[in-house]
Amino acid sequence: MSAKALVRATFAFVFAAAACGCATAPDSRTAPACCSKAQACCKVPLKVAVYADAGPSGIGAAEWFLLVNESPEMELHLVDGAAVRAGALEGLDLLVMPGGNSRTEFETLGTNGVEKLKSFVRNGGGYIGTCAGCCLLMDGEDRRARMMPWNTCGNVDVTLFPTFQINEKGAAALGVKEGPHVMRYHGGPCMWPTTNVIADAKFELWGTYDAEAAMKGKLKTRMHGSAAILGGTYGKGRVFVTSAHPEYFSSTLYIVKGAFKYVTGRDVTFPTRPRTPHSLSVGFVAAGINGVDTAETVIDLAAEKDFDLVLIDADGVRQRRLDHVDVLVIPSNKLAKDKVFASELSDFVSRGGKVLGFKEGRLLLPPGGIACGTRQEAVKAIRKLFAK
Repeated sequence: MSAKALVRATFAFVFAAAACGCATAPDSRTAPACCSKAQACCKVPLKVAVYADAGPSGIGAAEWFLLVNESPEMELHLVDGAAVRAGALEGLDLLVMPGGNSRTEFETLGTNGVEKLKSFVRNGGGYIGTCAGCCLLMDGEDRRARMMPWNTCGNVDVTLFPTFQINEKGAAALGVKEGPHVMRYHGGPCMWPTTNVIADAKFELWGTYDAEAAMKGKLKTRMHGSAAILGGTYGKGRVFVTSAHPEYFSSTLYIVKGAFKYVTGRDVTFPTRPRTPHSLSVGFVAAGINGVDTAETVIDLAAEKDFDLVLIDADGVRQRRLDHVDVLVIPSNKLAKDKVFASELSDFVSRGGKVLGFKEGRLLLPPGGIACGTRQEAVKAIRKLFAK
């Protein structure tokens, strides 16, 4: 099903919500008083925008599309920069900004889009940002939204699994245990507070890195003691940001659930993804999310009951995840200069693997690869390749 058709709230539910006054309250840490199992208003899903334009990238971005789409408590709205500038955030509950490249996210939003984002949160909308989505809000002059008085002293552009300490305030806000936790990290900001005053911004430090990163034997950044998680308010809206990736693995989704609870006052769930025995293993190169069509392709492939979707990034290529898929879908040319990817792709084809190119990914097709103009064509091509 196309994300554009994902509208689960009916007029009856909206009417019930209005009747009992059940609106999410970003400035309240508890769920709205009317939300009980006996009241229809609690069935109204959270209207959640996830940013899908050039900027978001990697498995984390793809996971955000799937998590929000699959949650029974949420209604997914995929938005790009043009949509935000046109007012697409109006009437929604919150915006999720995935990881990737924060400067590109700023550029695709544009100055007007950034102001629309700030106005949305200032007027009561929620915001959840991971990695680049956290970096976007930081203080600074270079393509930053300047919504929180924190900036970065650097980052580490490799995949790590550092320990971080959640303090008493963070544990209470997120409903998790105080003390050490572990999350996936890749290139996020190592944040420290600035002395600048940002109007409407009130943020707290909720978690710090309890690890240091060394690159080529030398300390790259001051990761140890820097902020891993911040929470607070911007105007009337609530904000949760982390420089890590709690959305990446099911083992850290409790952080994501805590973030939604803090920002919206609502509990959310993420159903276990079913897998059909003997299903077709479809790999999707998640490096480079270039628009809503790419996000909808991820959702469509995941919705096919006899497909087992395997999200693959540059790390996954090096971990030989191509060994475990039957067909590979390439949606962008972001890995065009990656020699390891080129070598592994060649080996994959020589072993009988099938490759489909979608959008800019058609530029990376090996001999015998199939070019697809639309995501619907990609699904049909896969079925044709493996027709029994």
